[in-house]
Amino acid sequence: MFPNMPNRTPKEADATVIGSSASPETIQWLRELSAPFLQNAEEPIEAADFRPGVPARWLQHADGMRLALAFASARYLTKAAQRTQFRNGVLDLPAEVVLYWFTLCFYGYRQQAGRAALRTLFTYEQSESAPATGTDTEQPKAAPKKRKSRAKPNSASLFDGDEPGDAGDAAAPAKRKPRAKAG
Repeated sequence: MFPNMPNRTPKEADATVIGSSASPETIQWLRELSAPFLQNAEEPIEAADFRPGVPARWLQHADGMRLALAFASARYLTKAAQRTQFRNGVLDLPAEVVLYWFTLCFYGYRQQAGRAALRTLFTYEQSESAPATGTDTEQPKAAPKKRKSRAKPNSASLFDGDEPGDAGDAAAPAKRKPRAKAG
């Protein structure tokens, strides 16, 4: 998670950078999530054995992107149900869609918005009182009510006589303003 720098020891400040993803529950969730991806690596390894000091493993492209999305979202997934929903969602995505979300979340100037959208996509829970759209049990919507037309004011306004057929000053010919010369 942190750059490999010679003679660098982990510091307490590192935990504040990670935020809530340093909690034991989240670390365990990330380890469990990474287990199948580490098994599919070029040199398979158990997730429990993959620790600092172990040589890096080359993951499949889609698997690496899935893990990156999970690591980026881990600090915001505070409940076990959210983590489960996120895991199921990210595992169900086809590789092309994973690539889309990866580029949205890690490239460009709207990275935070992309990550928030991904978390919302996977963890949003619709209330039971609101039915899902497109179901057969949905009640037809009533026709929109017509607005009452407002009476035009009797006093002259700024826009009286601008349009043909305007009721403002129908008897007087419309005066045109001279246009500026193009030069």
